[in-house]
Amino acid sequence: MSNVDGLIKSLGEERVRLNEPLSSHTTLRIGGPADYFYESTNSGELIKAVRLARTFGVPVTVIGGGSNVLVSDLGIRGLVIKNKGGKIEIKSDAGRLPREYARNDEVVGEARWMAAKEGTMKYDFGDLNYDESEYPDIEVAIDSGVNLQVAMMQMFDIGVSGLQWYSRIPGTLGGAVFNNIHGGSHVFSEIVSSVVVLTKQGDVLKIPAKSMRFEYDKSRIQKTGEIVLEVVLSLKKGDLDRARYVAEEWRKRKSCQPVNSAGCVFKNISESAKEILGYPTTATGYIVEHILNMTGFNVGGAMISSEHHNFIVNTGAATAKDYLAVRNEIVKRARETVGVELADEIIYMGDFNY
Repeated sequence: MSNVDGLIKSLGEERVRLNEPLSSHTTLRIGGPADYFYESTNSGELIKAVRLARTFGVPVTVIGGGSNVLVSDLGIRGLVIKNKGGKIEIKSDAGRLPREYARNDEVVGEARWMAAKEGTMKYDFGDLNYDESEYPDIEVAIDSGVNLQVAMMQMFDIGVSGLQWYSRIPGTLGGAVFNNIHGGSHVFSEIVSSVVVLTKQGDVLKIPAKSMRFEYDKSRIQKTGEIVLEVVLSLKKGDLDRARYVAEEWRKRKSCQPVNSAGCVFKNISESAKEILGYPTTATGYIVEHILNMTGFNVGGAMISSEHHNFIVNTGAATAKDYLAVRNEIVKRARETVGVELADEIIYMGDFNY
């Protein structure tokens, strides 16, 4: 029996799909096949599948909601696990968050959408921001595979607020930790108490938030290769009417963001670069639209969105090669025209040497 046969038998032949198209599992709708595809329904199954793959010497990749990623046209070799864990558990009322966990505007940087009446600068969320520190804390443990929007609505249903700042952001809790996602002036790390991970050695560790090395769009997970199993959040028994209103208003204002995309392609430029260039915002979409004048630029089925210029959309039949060609042209023109080296926000998965 080969290593692969042993792995498939151990996971259950009826649960492993061969040559599964990953375009069906990403928000961009791009991606070649996974050699072997398995869906885990809880943290136990996720741990078991990863450990088995490593024991049998089969490469293993874990995905969640498939947002913020570009999968190669060649697909991904080995086993791809789609993490679909769904447990949400109220742990206890927590004490006030230590000072270092509170929102830090210096880490957040400038909000991605700035107030204006035109183009990519017309989205402003500053008026929706408010302070929830006066409300009691409550600790909630959520599986990393839970969809962020599902978690938000379930929390509202039981009288818990704190996730409203991340309304309409696709993906899972694991992805939110991996990228330390931001909603306006809020970053996800401000509500993270601890994170349970599976290490490369197969150990399960509980890591306090202060050891997660959270920064703007960053966490230690991006460097360590650890797999997020569970996230413990410190949320609030807050004003539910206000939280629901903010979430709905946030969703409406972001509804112009295009579907069939991987989200923002590039990170925003630095505050210092903004000042040097004399731009009114750090938003990369502003540069693409107003400085590079690349509205509607396309290669094949990949096109710069006219709704939000830091998005490349799949108009129907885009390939990863098309997407990269558009991305590379933006980078080239930004370097030559503005003198700025843009940094990727999306994550590349699979082999792009073709």
